[in-house]
Amino acid sequence: MQQTNLYTVTVPSLLKHLQALSMILEKAEKHADSKKTSRSTFEHALLSDHIIFDQFPFVKQVQVACDNAKGLTARLAEIESPKHEDNEKTLAELRERIAKTVAFVQSVKPEQIIGKEDIKTTLPYFAGKYMTGFEYAIEYAMPNFYFHLSTAYNLLRKNGIDIGKNDFMGSLPLKDI
Repeated sequence: MQQTNLYTVTVPSLLKHLQALSMILEKAEKHADSKKTSRSTFEHALLSDHIIFDQFPFVKQVQVACDNAKGLTARLAEIESPKHEDNEKTLAELRERIAKTVAFVQSVKPEQIIGKEDIKTTLPYFAGKYMTGFEYAIEYAMPNFYFHLSTAYNLLRKNGIDIGKNDFMGSLPLKDI
């Protein structure tokens, strides 16, 4: 039986879902190209769309999902997280950001994260507070990552992009009985 550790319950899932998000954005690019008019582009409307007025727009949902993935990985490995400028203006640029995030997450080795369940993890917006590495990963970072990922996915669905649950979940590790 495989032993569970913070690496195996975080990094493989982050990578799988970031790569699925990139593939979904590729479908969104093709859809947006088919909808542009001489007056406006569908891509611009999509990037700035919200589910509700007080929620981040689509572009920020993707940026924050990436930030959660690299932040989680860096905090657990106790290394510096790469900075991104949050200046993406196209779906292609968002896919580049995802690719940079995937490359960073892949650069962190399991031994940099395994055994970090009890480290003190702080976030700048929870001043004077900390969570253990395990609490941070399981109670905050992974749910937050999935929240922004799901919101981005739902905005694409809302805008008519032909994607479904399989696009979101990716392939499953099914085995013959």
